Amino acid sequence: MHTITRNKLLVVTYMLTILYALHYGIPLYASSTYLHEFFDTSFVSVLYLLGSTGALIAALSVSKHIRKFHTYSFTFGLTIAEIIVTVIFALTHNVYILGLMFIAHFILQALLYVCLNVLIESFSKYADTGSIRGLFLALLNVAILISPLIGGTIISHASFEILYITSAVMLVPFLFFLHKYLSHIKDPAYHSTDMLQSLSLAWKNKNLRAALIASLLVNCFYGVMIIYSPLYLGTIGISLTTYLTYILPLALIPLVVLPYELGYLADSRFGEKELMIGGLLILAITVFLCVIVTSSNPLTWVFIFIASRIGAACVETMAFTYYFKKIGPEDASLTALFTGTQVMGTVIVGTVGFAIAPLVVERPQLIFVILGCALLVSVYYILPMRDTR
Repeated sequence: MHTITRNKLLVVTYMLTILYALHYGIPLYASSTYLHEFFDTSFVSVLYLLGSTGALIAALSVSKHIRKFHTYSFTFGLTIAEIIVTVIFALTHNVYILGLMFIAHFILQALLYVCLNVLIESFSKYADTGSIRGLFLALLNVAILISPLIGGTIISHASFEILYITSAVMLVPFLFFLHKYLSHIKDPAYHSTDMLQSLSLAWKNKNLRAALIASLLVNCFYGVMIIYSPLYLGTIGISLTTYLTYILPLALIPLVVLPYELGYLADSRFGEKELMIGGLLILAITVFLCVIVTSSNPLTWVFIFIASRIGAACVETMAFTYYFKKIGPEDASLTALFTGTQVMGTVIVGTVGFAIAPLVVERPQLIFVILGCALLVSVYYILPMRDTR
């Protein structure tokens, strides 16, 4: 930790990560409710799918823009655009503008996330990659954990408009720190490979392929948990209020406290492969438990969901650590490819859910069966991976 905190530019990037996560997290659980004031349920789903697809396409093509405009200038421009879009989204009541601003908001957030990862990679040292990436995930998750509490307080005492204005304000100090400390950084000599070439390169490399698959699967897990776990718990007698205020806050704790320690262990004692496979197996077991267990006792689900997030923390941290040990700061396309798995997970879950929607309405646990099987199959692709230790 001491060597990380001595890196001034890395500390500044961590501050940017916290501010970004607050901006992202404050309206996260309120957006669908707000959109339902203007659109029906089916069109809200379409907006999320369009936003996710647009974000994925944008993230996969962002590297050429980073090379053209340079990391600082591109990030600064994205931040200005995101502030403007968020404020318009907060103030407009025109349904067409509202829908367009929501999709733009989705895309800009995804691009800012890619830029943060490029900055983190620029200031990282190979020997500390696990600790650096673990701390990055921990800070990201702790801000996302407290953001709903901030958002709930604002909605209780003010309005949705104030909620989104507050979210936009979080990016003002983001701009200040970005300009003050990172405006003069020198970009590495970025490789000129496009996204299709990067995808081909990564897929042919068994090590990069394994990390990408692990990251994609853990993001599919997050997508299923966000979209379908409240629905399933509701069918067995656990209310949404209980889920949001009791089960979920406790379940998210491992994502805050474990990533740094896991990253440190990957750097100093264990390789990433063992922890990644162990995490996938824990995830698979807990996902199948979601199908088997029908108890309406919230405490039972707290234990299951905590165990699932322990597995998710192992997989996510090891995928981050391993992947970014294998690439350098000049590989902006490969960085964008990896961060794109976050959005790709949402797209996959949304597409599968839409395809089997009639079955899921009656048997929401079916999506957990599909996810559990996918998690077990993914272990096959992790086994050939060559460990870094």
